[in-house]
Amino acid sequence: MTGYKYPFGVIWLSHSSLADFDKCPRLYYLHNVYKEMPLRKKIQVVNPYLTLGMTVHDTLERIRYLPRGERFAKPLTDIFEEIWAGNGGKRGGFTSAEQEKEFKDRGRTMVRRVQDNPGPIGNLSTVIKDKNEMVASMWLSQADELVLCGNVDWVEVLPDGSLHIIDFKTGKNEEDAESLQLKIYLMLTQAGNKRPVTKLSYWYLETEDQPREVPLPSLDGVKEALIEKGRIIKSARQVTDETGIACPRGGCRYCRDYERVIAGEAERVGFDESREKILYFAA
Repeated sequence: MTGYKYPFGVIWLSHSSLADFDKCPRLYYLHNVYKEMPLRKKIQVVNPYLTLGMTVHDTLERIRYLPRGERFAKPLTDIFEEIWAGNGGKRGGFTSAEQEKEFKDRGRTMVRRVQDNPGPIGNLSTVIKDKNEMVASMWLSQADELVLCGNVDWVEVLPDGSLHIIDFKTGKNEEDAESLQLKIYLMLTQAGNKRPVTKLSYWYLETEDQPREVPLPSLDGVKEALIEKGRIIKSARQVTDETGIACPRGGCRYCRDYERVIAGEAERVGFDESREKILYFAA
Protein backbone atom coordinates (compact mmCIF):
# COMPACT_ATOMS: atom_id res chain seq x y z
CA MET A 1 0.00 0.00 0.00
CA THR A 2 3.04 2.28 0.05
CA GLY A 3 3.42 2.76 -3.72
CA TYR A 4 5.50 5.88 -4.46
CA LYS A 5 3.49 8.39 -2.47
CA TYR A 6 5.15 7.72 0.89
CA PRO A 7 8.63 6.46 1.82
CA PHE A 8 9.15 2.91 3.03
CA GLY A 9 8.73 2.49 6.77
CA VAL A 10 5.93 4.96 7.44
CA ILE A 11 3.28 3.87 9.93
CA TRP A 12 -0.21 3.59 8.50
CA LEU A 13 -3.03 4.49 10.87
CA SER A 14 -6.69 3.77 10.24
CA HIS A 15 -9.78 3.77 12.42
CA SER A 16 -9.64 -0.03 12.64
CA SER A 17 -5.93 -0.22 13.50
CA LEU A 18 -6.32 2.47 16.16
CA ALA A 19 -9.28 0.56 17.61
CA ASP A 20 -7.20 -2.63 17.64
CA PHE A 21 -4.44 -0.90 19.61
CA ASP A 22 -6.94 0.49 22.11
CA LYS A 23 -8.31 -3.03 22.69
CA CYS A 24 -4.93 -4.71 22.94
CA PRO A 25 -1.48 -3.69 21.61
CA ARG A 26 -0.78 -7.36 20.86
CA LEU A 27 -3.92 -7.58 18.71
CA TYR A 28 -2.77 -4.46 16.86
CA TYR A 29 0.61 -6.05 16.17
CA LEU A 30 -0.68 -9.43 15.01
CA HIS A 31 -3.50 -7.99 12.89
CA ASN A 32 -1.77 -4.96 11.37
CA VAL A 33 2.00 -5.49 11.44
CA TYR A 34 2.88 -9.19 11.59
CA LYS A 35 3.39 -10.91 8.23
CA GLU A 36 3.37 -14.65 7.77
CA MET A 37 6.30 -16.20 5.96
CA PRO A 38 7.07 -17.16 3.25
CA LEU A 39 4.28 -15.13 1.59
CA ARG A 40 4.95 -12.07 3.76
CA LYS A 41 1.21 -11.41 4.02
CA LYS A 42 -0.87 -10.23 6.96
CA ILE A 43 -3.29 -12.58 8.70
CA GLN A 44 -7.02 -12.31 9.37
CA VAL A 45 -9.04 -14.44 11.78
CA VAL A 46 -12.47 -14.81 10.21
CA ASN A 47 -15.80 -14.62 12.04
CA PRO A 48 -19.46 -14.35 10.94
CA TYR A 49 -19.83 -10.66 11.76
CA LEU A 50 -16.72 -9.75 9.79
CA THR A 51 -17.90 -11.82 6.82
CA LEU A 52 -21.35 -10.24 6.90
CA GLY A 53 -19.93 -6.72 6.94
CA MET A 54 -17.30 -7.34 4.28
CA THR A 55 -19.70 -9.08 1.89
CA VAL A 56 -22.30 -6.31 2.09
CA HIS A 57 -19.63 -3.62 1.71
CA ASP A 58 -18.01 -5.48 -1.20
CA THR A 59 -21.40 -5.72 -2.91
CA LEU A 60 -21.84 -1.95 -2.75
CA GLU A 61 -18.18 -1.42 -3.65
CA ARG A 62 -18.87 -3.20 -6.96
CA ILE A 63 -21.31 -0.54 -8.10
CA ARG A 64 -19.69 2.65 -6.85
CA TYR A 65 -17.43 2.86 -9.90
CA LEU A 66 -20.30 2.41 -12.36
CA PRO A 67 -22.22 5.21 -14.11
CA ARG A 68 -25.50 6.03 -12.36
CA GLY A 69 -27.59 4.43 -15.06
CA GLU A 70 -25.76 1.11 -14.79
CA ARG A 71 -25.55 0.64 -11.02
CA PHE A 72 -28.72 -1.40 -10.73
CA ALA A 73 -28.68 -3.06 -14.16
CA LYS A 74 -27.76 -6.23 -12.30
CA PRO A 75 -29.68 -6.88 -9.07
CA LEU A 76 -27.60 -6.21 -5.96
CA THR A 77 -28.91 -9.46 -4.52
CA ASP A 78 -27.28 -11.34 -7.42
CA ILE A 79 -23.95 -9.60 -6.80
CA PHE A 80 -24.27 -10.40 -3.09
CA GLU A 81 -24.89 -14.10 -3.85
CA GLU A 82 -21.80 -14.23 -6.08
CA ILE A 83 -19.57 -12.71 -3.43
CA TRP A 84 -21.04 -14.78 -0.60
CA ALA A 85 -20.37 -17.97 -2.56
CA GLY A 86 -16.67 -17.40 -1.97
CA ASN A 87 -17.10 -16.63 1.72
CA GLY A 88 -19.16 -19.53 3.00
CA GLY A 89 -18.36 -22.27 5.49
CA LYS A 90 -15.21 -22.07 7.58
CA ARG A 91 -13.76 -19.46 5.21
CA GLY A 92 -16.42 -17.12 6.56
CA GLY A 93 -15.93 -18.21 10.17
CA PHE A 94 -19.18 -20.18 10.34
CA THR A 95 -19.49 -23.16 12.64
CA SER A 96 -22.68 -24.59 11.10
CA ALA A 97 -24.92 -24.34 8.05
CA GLU A 98 -27.65 -22.88 10.27
CA GLN A 99 -25.38 -20.10 11.48
CA GLU A 100 -24.29 -19.29 7.94
CA LYS A 101 -27.89 -19.14 6.72
CA GLU A 102 -28.80 -16.70 9.51
CA PHE A 103 -26.02 -14.28 8.58
CA LYS A 104 -26.52 -14.71 4.85
CA ASP A 105 -30.22 -13.91 5.18
CA ARG A 106 -29.35 -10.75 7.12
CA GLY A 107 -26.92 -9.65 4.43
CA ARG A 108 -29.32 -10.34 1.59
CA THR A 109 -31.98 -8.27 3.35
CA MET A 110 -29.53 -5.36 3.65
CA VAL A 111 -28.57 -5.25 -0.02
CA ARG A 112 -32.20 -5.70 -1.06
CA ARG A 113 -33.04 -2.67 1.05
CA VAL A 114 -30.57 -0.58 -0.97
CA GLN A 115 -31.83 -2.13 -4.19
CA ASP A 116 -35.43 -1.20 -3.35
CA ASN A 117 -34.57 2.20 -1.82
CA PRO A 118 -31.46 3.43 -3.66
CA GLY A 119 -31.88 7.08 -2.67
CA PRO A 120 -28.44 8.73 -2.83
CA ILE A 121 -26.85 5.59 -4.30
CA GLY A 122 -28.60 6.41 -7.56
CA ASN A 123 -27.31 9.98 -7.60
CA LEU A 124 -24.09 11.54 -8.84
CA SER A 125 -21.16 10.39 -6.72
CA THR A 126 -17.40 10.49 -6.49
CA VAL A 127 -14.81 8.10 -5.09
CA ILE A 128 -12.34 9.29 -2.46
CA LYS A 129 -9.24 7.13 -2.73
CA ASP A 130 -5.65 7.20 -3.90
CA LYS A 131 -4.86 6.24 -7.48
CA ASN A 132 -4.37 2.47 -7.85
CA GLU A 133 -5.14 1.94 -4.15
CA MET A 134 -8.12 0.66 -2.17
CA VAL A 135 -8.01 3.51 0.33
CA ALA A 136 -7.64 7.25 0.69
CA SER A 137 -4.63 8.53 2.60
CA MET A 138 -2.92 11.70 3.80
CA TRP A 139 0.11 12.71 5.79
CA LEU A 140 -0.81 12.95 9.44
CA SER A 141 2.73 13.95 10.44
CA GLN A 142 5.70 13.80 8.10
CA ALA A 143 8.06 14.49 10.99
CA ASP A 144 6.74 11.41 12.82
CA GLU A 145 6.28 9.38 9.60
CA LEU A 146 2.58 8.84 10.30
CA VAL A 147 0.04 8.35 7.50
CA LEU A 148 -3.74 8.38 8.03
CA CYS A 149 -5.81 6.15 5.77
CA GLY A 150 -9.35 4.85 5.38
CA ASN A 151 -11.97 3.58 2.95
CA VAL A 152 -14.83 6.09 2.67
CA ASP A 153 -17.90 3.97 1.83
CA TRP A 154 -19.87 6.36 -0.39
CA VAL A 155 -19.62 10.04 -1.34
CA GLU A 156 -22.65 11.62 -2.97
CA VAL A 157 -22.23 14.83 -4.96
CA LEU A 158 -25.11 17.12 -3.95
CA PRO A 159 -26.85 19.47 -6.43
CA ASP A 160 -24.78 22.44 -5.24
CA GLY A 161 -21.54 20.52 -5.85
CA SER A 162 -20.77 19.88 -2.19
CA LEU A 163 -20.25 16.37 -0.82
CA HIS A 164 -22.28 13.99 1.33
CA ILE A 165 -20.32 11.23 3.11
CA ILE A 166 -22.33 8.07 3.77
CA ASP A 167 -21.04 5.35 6.11
CA PHE A 168 -22.77 1.98 5.70
CA LYS A 169 -23.49 0.14 8.95
CA THR A 170 -24.24 -3.59 9.06
CA GLY A 171 -24.23 -4.03 12.83
CA LYS A 172 -27.12 -3.64 15.25
CA ASN A 173 -25.58 -0.91 17.42
CA GLU A 174 -26.08 2.76 16.68
CA GLU A 175 -22.99 4.92 16.24
CA ASP A 176 -22.11 8.10 18.08
CA ALA A 177 -22.29 11.23 15.93
CA GLU A 178 -18.88 12.11 17.42
CA SER A 179 -17.37 8.86 16.14
CA LEU A 180 -13.65 9.04 15.40
CA GLN A 181 -14.29 7.06 12.23
CA LEU A 182 -16.50 9.79 10.75
CA LYS A 183 -13.95 12.43 11.69
CA ILE A 184 -11.23 10.45 9.92
CA TYR A 185 -13.44 10.10 6.83
CA LEU A 186 -14.11 13.83 6.91
CA MET A 187 -10.38 14.61 7.15
CA LEU A 188 -9.53 12.26 4.28
CA THR A 189 -12.29 13.62 2.07
CA GLN A 190 -11.31 17.22 2.71
CA ALA A 191 -7.66 16.40 1.99
CA GLY A 192 -8.46 14.57 -1.24
CA ASN A 193 -10.56 17.15 -3.09
CA LYS A 194 -11.46 20.83 -3.23
CA ARG A 195 -15.22 20.48 -2.77
CA PRO A 196 -16.61 21.07 0.73
CA VAL A 197 -18.32 18.35 2.74
CA THR A 198 -21.71 19.66 3.88
CA LYS A 199 -23.47 16.47 4.95
CA LEU A 200 -22.64 13.28 6.89
CA SER A 201 -24.88 10.25 7.35
CA TYR A 202 -24.95 6.73 8.72
CA TRP A 203 -27.01 4.19 6.82
CA TYR A 204 -28.16 1.40 9.13
CA LEU A 205 -28.78 -1.14 6.41
CA GLU A 206 -30.53 -3.71 8.57
CA THR A 207 -33.28 -1.41 9.82
CA GLU A 208 -33.55 1.84 7.86
CA ASP A 209 -34.57 2.60 4.27
CA GLN A 210 -32.46 5.73 3.97
CA PRO A 211 -29.33 7.28 5.50
CA ARG A 212 -29.67 9.09 8.81
CA GLU A 213 -27.97 12.48 8.80
CA VAL A 214 -25.72 13.44 11.71
CA PRO A 215 -24.25 16.87 12.53
CA LEU A 216 -20.93 17.77 10.97
CA PRO A 217 -18.39 17.23 13.77
CA SER A 218 -15.73 19.71 14.77
CA LEU A 219 -12.21 18.67 13.83
CA ASP A 220 -10.63 20.93 16.43
CA GLY A 221 -7.82 19.01 18.10
CA VAL A 222 -8.53 15.78 16.19
CA LYS A 223 -5.33 15.79 14.14
CA GLU A 224 -3.25 16.50 17.23
CA ALA A 225 -4.95 13.67 19.14
CA LEU A 226 -4.36 11.25 16.25
CA ILE A 227 -0.70 12.23 16.06
CA GLU A 228 -0.33 11.56 19.79
CA LYS A 229 -1.95 8.12 19.37
CA GLY A 230 0.35 7.48 16.44
CA ARG A 231 3.42 8.38 18.47
CA ILE A 232 2.40 5.93 21.19
CA ILE A 233 1.98 3.17 18.60
CA LYS A 234 5.29 4.06 16.93
CA SER A 235 7.06 3.93 20.29
CA ALA A 236 5.53 0.53 21.08
CA ARG A 237 6.72 -0.81 17.73
CA GLN A 238 10.25 0.50 18.24
CA VAL A 239 10.87 -1.08 21.64
CA THR A 240 9.65 -4.57 20.78
CA ASP A 241 11.75 -7.65 19.96
CA GLU A 242 11.24 -10.20 17.16
CA THR A 243 8.10 -11.57 18.83
CA GLY A 244 6.31 -8.25 18.42
CA ILE A 245 4.38 -6.06 20.84
CA ALA A 246 3.32 -8.01 23.94
CA CYS A 247 -0.14 -8.16 25.47
CA PRO A 248 -0.07 -6.03 28.64
CA ARG A 249 -2.38 -8.57 30.32
CA GLY A 250 -0.27 -11.58 29.41
CA GLY A 251 -2.96 -12.76 27.00
CA CYS A 252 -6.56 -11.60 26.61
CA ARG A 253 -9.76 -12.27 24.68
CA TYR A 254 -8.80 -9.76 21.99
CA CYS A 255 -5.47 -11.31 20.98
CA ARG A 256 -6.25 -14.94 21.88
CA ASP A 257 -7.38 -16.14 18.44
CA TYR A 258 -4.44 -14.47 16.69
CA GLU A 259 -2.06 -16.13 19.16
CA ARG A 260 -3.62 -19.45 18.13
CA VAL A 261 -2.70 -18.68 14.52
CA ILE A 262 0.92 -17.98 15.50
CA ALA A 263 1.00 -21.18 17.55
CA GLY A 264 -0.23 -23.25 14.60
CA GLU A 265 -3.53 -24.06 16.33
CA ALA A 266 -5.86 -22.40 13.79
CA GLU A 267 -6.96 -23.69 10.40
CA ARG A 268 -5.94 -21.85 7.26
CA VAL A 269 -9.08 -21.48 5.14
CA GLY A 270 -8.12 -19.23 2.25
CA PHE A 271 -6.55 -16.04 0.97
CA ASP A 272 -8.34 -12.73 0.48
CA GLU A 273 -6.96 -11.49 -2.83
CA SER A 274 -8.33 -7.95 -2.62
CA ARG A 275 -7.11 -7.31 0.94
CA GLU A 276 -4.02 -9.51 0.57
CA LYS A 277 -4.58 -11.38 3.82
CA ILE A 278 -4.25 -15.03 4.77
CA LEU A 279 -7.51 -16.21 6.34
CA TYR A 280 -7.68 -18.42 9.44
CA PHE A 281 -10.53 -20.17 11.23
CA ALA A 282 -9.93 -20.24 14.99
CA ALA A 283 -13.36 -21.06 16.43
